[in-house]
This record gives sequence, structure tokens and C-alpha cells, in this order.
Amino acid sequence: MDQLTMKTIVFSIILLLAVVSVVAIAYSIVNEQYVFLILSLAILLLLYLSLKYDILLQLKEYERAVVFRFGHYCGTRGPGWTIILPFIESYVKVDLRTQTLDVLPQKVITKDNIEVKVDAIIYYKVVDAAKAVINVEDYKKAAILYVEASLREIAGRMTAEEIISNVNAINEELKKELQNVAKKWGVEIVSVELKHVELPPDLMEAMHRRREAEQRKYAAMHEAEAEKLRIEAVKAAAEGLSDRALAYYYLQALRQIASGKATKIVLPLEVSTLAQRISAALGGAVSPEKVEKDLEGKYAYLLDEFKRMLEEKKSSGKENG
Repeated sequence: MDQLTMKTIVFSIILLLAVVSVVAIAYSIVNEQYVFLILSLAILLLLYLSLKYDILLQLKEYERAVVFRFGHYCGTRGPGWTIILPFIESYVKVDLRTQTLDVLPQKVITKDNIEVKVDAIIYYKVVDAAKAVINVEDYKKAAILYVEASLREIAGRMTAEEIISNVNAINEELKKELQNVAKKWGVEIVSVELKHVELPPDLMEAMHRRREAEQRKYAAMHEAEAEKLRIEAVKAAAEGLSDRALAYYYLQALRQIASGKATKIVLPLEVSTLAQRISAALGGAVSPEKVEKDLEGKYAYLLDEFKRMLEEKKSSGKENG
């Protein structure tokens, strides 16, 4: 049965009792039956008091009534129906559901003397209705004032950049500090969250520029590190090659140069130097004049092919001329 239906039934009963009382009063006056008159007046008075002072109180599953009798706490009632005695008892209804409190934006001064505007939101629920009514006058207002004071204290020992970078840590600290106080009020703090942190526009722009510069710096550092690794890899590979292998790759490069379309060829290394490298690879130091003879084995055919390609280039150049 919902609350509206119950109120309708109660109102119908009260109305019926009122009609019966009026009829009884009229009958008592006519027949001089004063006992019925007094009884009828008492019923009417009771009906009036029940309508004016909520004698019959219905409490939902998430509601509790903190009841006082002659000003002294006498218990917490609910959920369900309960009777409150008029002139003797009074009550305060408390909601046990999780609720929110908005902390209005306020300006705080950071450690580096920057004015920052911050606001927060508090999620809480009452776990002890009696403490929430008896131990504090207004736990909602008290919670807001405490968070505002805590925000000023925290901002005073942090820089503006630290506040922006440590929002989660600030939320946890606010929750912990507020919970230490709120437990005396019978209130559990679910969470405290900073909704917005607003810095001066010029400071925001400067921070954005600095972040961009840092990103470019890190990108350049990564690129340089990659280039360093590449060079070290090439160096390690080159150190692992024997002189014979180097001579072979050099001759292969000469073949590719000679096969090009250019009529003029500039050798990147002197022939004498090449001779010395190849001579060392073959064992023993030889003079440049001895290179051709020493290369008749493994490398001679490469030199012959290179000479042939040079001759073809010269012939082609003369015919075009």
C-alpha cells in the first residue's frame, strides 16, 4: 500500500469520526447527556491534533525519524508507521541515501603565489541518524566549510602545476581529512572530487608552450638515440668484416659505378690505398705495383671486369662525341 492510499484511508476515518462526533454533540445537548458531549469533544480534539501535528507518521525504507521526548533523545524510528505524541514528542526526519553537496568555486593562492579558482563536489550518506542530528547543527554546511578550508590549505603547499598534475591525490586527501571529522557526525564520505581547476589565461598559455617544447625535445632525443643505435650497429657490422670482405665489397661498388650512365668517373678511394688494403688482406705488405699480380687469384676477375666496363664507357663517349 502506497503512502497516498494510506493517507486517503486515514483521512476518510478521521472525517467519519468527525461526523459522528458532531452528531453525538448535538444529541448530547438536546438530551442533556454531558458525558457524550465531553467524549465527542475529546474525539474532535484528537482528530485536530492528528491533522496538525503528524501524529501518525510514515517512514520510507531510506528514512529515519530521530525522536525526542520532552527534549531528550528517546530513539530512532523507521522504516514504517510510527506514532508521535503531540506536545510530548518531536522528531527530525533524516534521509539515508547517498547525496551530493556542491562546493562553490573559490579562489585559492598556490605555493608559487598564483591565484587558482577551484570547486568540488562531495558524495556522502548518513549512517547514524542520531549523530547527524545531535552532534552537529547542520552537517551539510559543516562539510562544505571544511572542504573549502582544506582546499585553501592544500593549495598553499603546492604549486599550480602540481595541483593540475595531482588531482586524484588531492581528492583522496580531501576525502580522508573530511572523513576523520564526518564520522563524529554519523556521516560517511563516499568521495570528494575536484570538478574544475581554472588557472589564469596567460599561465595556461605558457604551460601549453612549455609542454610543446618538452615534447619536441623528447622527440629529438628519441631520434638522436635511434640514430646512435643505427651508427653503432653499422660500426659493429663493419668491425666484424675481414679485410678480404671489405676489399670484395669495394670492388662491387666500383662495378656499380662503372655501370652508370656518366662518362666521367671519380674514384672514391686512391688505387694505391686500395692496393695496400687488398695486399694486407692477402697477407704481407706489398707495393701498389704488386697489387695486380696478388689479385690474380680471388679478386683478379673483378678488376678485369671493372677495366672492361671502363673501356666500354670511353668508347661510348667517343661515339656520342
